[in-house]
Amino acid sequence: MSRGLSVYLDLLRFVAALAVFMLHASFERFSGGLPFFWRFAIFGNDAVMLFFVLSGFVIAHVAMREADSPRGYAAARLARLWSVCVPALGLTVLLDGIGIQLAPGLYDFSLYAYDHPVARTLASLLFANELWFWSLQPFSNTPYWSVGYEFWYYVLFGAWLFTRGHRRWLACGLVALVMGPKIMLLLPVWLAGVWAYRTPLAQRLAPAAAGCLCAGTLAGYLVYRYSAMPEALATFTVQWLGEANSLHLGWSANFLANYVVGALVALHFVGARRLLHEGAPVPQRLERRIRTLAGFTFALYLFHNPLLQFFGALAHWLGWWQHRMLPVVLGPLWVVWLLGARTEQLKGPLKAMLLRAFSRPAASG
Repeated sequence: MSRGLSVYLDLLRFVAALAVFMLHASFERFSGGLPFFWRFAIFGNDAVMLFFVLSGFVIAHVAMREADSPRGYAAARLARLWSVCVPALGLTVLLDGIGIQLAPGLYDFSLYAYDHPVARTLASLLFANELWFWSLQPFSNTPYWSVGYEFWYYVLFGAWLFTRGHRRWLACGLVALVMGPKIMLLLPVWLAGVWAYRTPLAQRLAPAAAGCLCAGTLAGYLVYRYSAMPEALATFTVQWLGEANSLHLGWSANFLANYVVGALVALHFVGARRLLHEGAPVPQRLERRIRTLAGFTFALYLFHNPLLQFFGALAHWLGWWQHRMLPVVLGPLWVVWLLGARTEQLKGPLKAMLLRAFSRPAASG
């Protein structure tokens, strides 16, 4: 992956995480609504699909370095997830416990659930929270659902990468059976990222054609997003599957619209690969700033919703409810700034620990 493309992808993933934050921060129940910034909230759901495509793209790249070692692949993926997921779940439990005491009415929300807390926490830690048709929401951390999808895409890709022949089909089939139809429905979005990395189309494109592809996919997305097509696809999907079946699909219910977004993002990445080739210049100061921001992406995504909820409860308890916008919006960003870089520092030691743990059975044998 070229340096220019890597920086561009880092910028995209930070912007995507910021879009999800703006979507939730603009809710009336949190901030009372954000002037002007609420206009960006419409990109929030599509930003998660960008994350899926980006994840497939990056995993296809890093697997080239890890393809000789299933242990290395597993340790890297688990370290990447647990380094942020474990602190995020701990923060959620802590903040929800305090926030419910401060303003219990604010936690009375249809997407939140607090029954079976041990099962919810363990399922989230083991990434079993979205298997088949159940959804064990980890309390107020609604964005966590996508981690329960992404982990299993890692497992499926690893099963394909480290097996051959009939064993490959058997291994992939078993993983798909464990995942269930809900997670499988959004697999094409993730695989679109793998395709965007592996396709030779980027090398065949002329620079002008690649520029047109990048600009055209961006323009096409804006036309799509501001048209009636997203709502029409959502309505068609419900009519096609039936309302009851759509409800069972949870976060995957609007999969047809997600396919459109995933395809546009994947094609955009193909064009970007050609434009941002090895010789593309990147100012060092700009690169440093983008890399720094990108380091907070995962923490911003997984920390923000419990923090928004908590700072809303705190504002209510302090009597600031009518003037809650700034503390509710800036408070989470401040906490993410304090904790985000520290979670990134956990990744290396956690990977080393996992590698040692995975090596012990082989050594004893």
